[in-house]
Amino acid sequence: MSCGTKTLKVSSFILDFLCCVLAALTIAACSYALITFSHSMAIRVPCILGIVLGALLFGSTIFGCIAALRESIRMTWIYAAIMLALIFGQITVIFAQPINYELLANETIYDAWQGQLYHQGSMSYYEIKYHCCGQTGPTNYPDSGLRVPQSCYFNQNATVTSDLYTAGCDQKLAAAFTKGTRWERISDWSVVGVEVLTVTVAGLLAITLQNAERRRLYR
Repeated sequence: MSCGTKTLKVSSFILDFLCCVLAALTIAACSYALITFSHSMAIRVPCILGIVLGALLFGSTIFGCIAALRESIRMTWIYAAIMLALIFGQITVIFAQPINYELLANETIYDAWQGQLYHQGSMSYYEIKYHCCGQTGPTNYPDSGLRVPQSCYFNQNATVTSDLYTAGCDQKLAAAFTKGTRWERISDWSVVGVEVLTVTVAGLLAITLQNAERRRLYR
């Protein structure tokens, strides 16, 4: 085995392992989101697709490791083709099925507000963390026959009326979720970038193995 072939083989193993880790993280993140926001329809389809693509990526990388270990030209080309299909699938999901964070925020706050109406205190976590009050504003409380809670005030001090938060929690949570989309897109495109590099190395390895096979036939 030439030095170039060894380098490509080792590089293929490293990239396969990295893709395997990224696939496991994708499955874990999507599963966590489905459990945490089990009530939300906005996140269900994108997360299920993420789990499916993550599982396919995880299985494919194992196949790629076996192909590199055996130095099988056919298996390596099959692996490259599978990875290429996964790349197109992930890009399609990124553009066609993005998470609607505004809808997710509205669903989350709606459920919390319904809990507030019957159990009290369900909104306090969001009001304190995001400096907001009520579902759409502080008037939600008197309109529903409820007293504005201390969590609607800065430092939870209801004696200072000017400290009352005026923004609704659905608006604040949507803004917070929207900021998080930047990191989601960075992670999504990072996975795609690693996969593109993996396909490139797998293709180069297959070509190198083919050339080595031809040279052996002419000796």
